[in-house]
Amino acid sequence: MTKPITSKYDPTPLPETTDDGSTPTPSPDNGKDLSSLVPETHVAWDVPPSFNTDPKDLDGGGGDPKQITEPSGDLRIDLGALRTAEKAMLTEARAAVAKYEELRAKVEAVKGHVFGQGAQDPNDHSGYTSLAAGYDPQEGKTHDNPFAASGATFAAEMNPAQERALLQIGSTLERLGEYIALLNHSGQVYAETDRNSRFPDPPAAG
Repeated sequence: MTKPITSKYDPTPLPETTDDGSTPTPSPDNGKDLSSLVPETHVAWDVPPSFNTDPKDLDGGGGDPKQITEPSGDLRIDLGALRTAEKAMLTEARAAVAKYEELRAKVEAVKGHVFGQGAQDPNDHSGYTSLAAGYDPQEGKTHDNPFAASGATFAAEMNPAQERALLQIGSTLERLGEYIALLNHSGQVYAETDRNSRFPDPPAAG
């Protein structure tokens, strides 16, 4: 491998050895293709489901609401405000998903070469012919760029790190979607509670 080339653009390049002269220990993900872990995201709802739709049981817990006879305390909910908040979060989620998908596609498109791995330089000996001294039969062909090996080493660490970062972002967006779904479910639960509510019997006379 060639000696490092000093660059005016990067006065503090990553060290190829540690302070004690040993080679840095690769990360557990070194050289792995983690693209299968990177989620593809989308926003499922153009319009959130109506609060008048009966809610689905999320965890199988709770009892039959028709069997609950004890009166509850005061119950107040502004379903209009809840719907406004839900729609606002859906708008933000769509924007975040669009940016994430743009980034995910870009990483996937350039990860094979963006760090210089596999870079080639032309064998340029313009002006030479087969009758001239110094003729090179490799004229017009290419050879490895001096930075190609370093690029491959760096990419082996950086590509999995990028995919791990995309996994974290995508997972966060999925959690956001789950939270919005829970908001909608809460609105449906409150609406169903209202539909099944009854005023208690008036007290006995006297």
